[in-house]
Amino acid sequence: MRTVFLAASVTFAICSSTLVSVEHPLDVPDAWTVTGPSDPEALVELTFAVKQQHLNELHDVLMRVSDPRSPSYGEHLSNEEVHKLIAPRPEHLAAVRDFLRRHGVEGKHATPNGDMIVATVPFAIADEMMSARYMNIVHTVTGNMVDRPIGGYLLPQEVAAAIDFVAPAAHIPGVRQSIQVNTGNRSDWKNEPKTLRQLYSVDAEGKAAANKQAVTAFNGEFISETALKDFWDQYCPGIQCGKGFPKLVGDATAGSPTTEAMLDIEYITGVGGGIATEFWGFAGNSPDNPQNEPFMKWLAQISNTSDFDVPKLFSSSYGEGESTWSYAAAQRLNAEFMKAGARGITLLSASGDTGANCEGYKFTANMPPSSPYVTGVGGTKPAAGFPEPTSESAIGLSSGGFSNYWGMPDWQKDAVTAYLKSSGVPSYKYNTSGRAFPDIAAQAAGFCVTPFGCGAGGTSASSPTAAGIIGLLNDLRLQRGKATLGFLNPLLYQNADAFSDITTGASTGCFMDTGWPAKKGWDAVTGLGTPNYQKLAKVVAELPGPAPVWERQSTLVV
Repeated sequence: MRTVFLAASVTFAICSSTLVSVEHPLDVPDAWTVTGPSDPEALVELTFAVKQQHLNELHDVLMRVSDPRSPSYGEHLSNEEVHKLIAPRPEHLAAVRDFLRRHGVEGKHATPNGDMIVATVPFAIADEMMSARYMNIVHTVTGNMVDRPIGGYLLPQEVAAAIDFVAPAAHIPGVRQSIQVNTGNRSDWKNEPKTLRQLYSVDAEGKAAANKQAVTAFNGEFISETALKDFWDQYCPGIQCGKGFPKLVGDATAGSPTTEAMLDIEYITGVGGGIATEFWGFAGNSPDNPQNEPFMKWLAQISNTSDFDVPKLFSSSYGEGESTWSYAAAQRLNAEFMKAGARGITLLSASGDTGANCEGYKFTANMPPSSPYVTGVGGTKPAAGFPEPTSESAIGLSSGGFSNYWGMPDWQKDAVTAYLKSSGVPSYKYNTSGRAFPDIAAQAAGFCVTPFGCGAGGTSASSPTAAGIIGLLNDLRLQRGKATLGFLNPLLYQNADAFSDITTGASTGCFMDTGWPAKKGWDAVTGLGTPNYQKLAKVVAELPGPAPVWERQSTLVV
């Protein structure tokens, strides 16, 4: 009788609890087609992003340790300190765990403090738990498949109050296809490690044993050890590219090489030579793993990697329209980016390859480069005198603009305000008070990629190129016993003269209109400009800072 009574009580509790919508129903993008209900027996790994505490304090810490004018510059928090600061409320953790148990599921902490809880269930159970109907969706060009609850999802009120969102649910991952961007009729205008090092005045290679850098890959992008070694043999005679084959991290690292992934790994190692490099790959959907949200898997992996072992720099070519993430989910991504920056980890992201991102005669933004806690990297192309330093022009595909989610940070207001007053800058169709991006730029055309040949481009090439240079700057800091650079943007905007200002060219706009023009100072196509390693090295060498966080006991007052 006791067992029957408890079961009835649980059933009553489930039925009587008010159900709440957490995110808006999903709008299926034009390139995707709904094919039917998800296989009820197929597995999905649900991530419950449990609400974090003290995010304002985390932001304040991040700004203090990232601003060269602050006496706390470089005093990063340890991973343990970060997760202790923002740990969820116990009652929120209990609400999620109890909810899962009522459905016969045992949730697991995916991060040290449980701010992500994961549960692997069949889609039939996911439908029941979330009062939803998961549907199979196929990308009509690539054939990529995902399953999402098209009509949205509902959760009991106490669970909805405890989380930011559930994934995978209201977000369809972007599908990035590598593009060919030739440099015109000039056959000598090809980008390879030696030309990029000349263009950006790179005269150093890594020496610090503790330095690590990484690229990310999502949705079936893979690298090949053979192809990478062939690339080094062909394009790196007389220089050091990489530091042994990259360490592989994640659930999707083995497979046939793809242009996107090979471009990333070849150019972060080609520009940032002598630095241990890692390839972090996450599938999202594969025969060997339950379906999941690969971007959240990456962020959880960062949280679960020690301060010594985690790469000090990530370059990501993954991005999509800002509005494809719900505001709640985008806010949570910002929190995860802050967690990384507070630990001294740099995040670089390609700004995108769709110019001014025109949608219905309005300029829109891309995520993650529109995040105030990420460094967005736009694109340039060769110009007369290439590859001599400063021989560059803005390239039309380089995405940039203004966020519709986030206000403009103080560290960029002066630079952006000057741009908005310039002649030729569009005066409508965007949020002039929003976070402006990109922050910097690098070459985005004519890249030689093994085994695919020359001509690849896009800001997918720009981000790893810039990352290799930042990796060398981190290396210089570590050689001197100082902390890594971490969140870059305050430093960059305070030292704009360490960049080559790009003043010619423009991004594409709406139909036949131009988008953002390159101008003196910051602009919405190339940011502050392209990096000059020697100038930046002088800046970072003179910066103060304590030892790296893994070598000291933090004394920072939170």
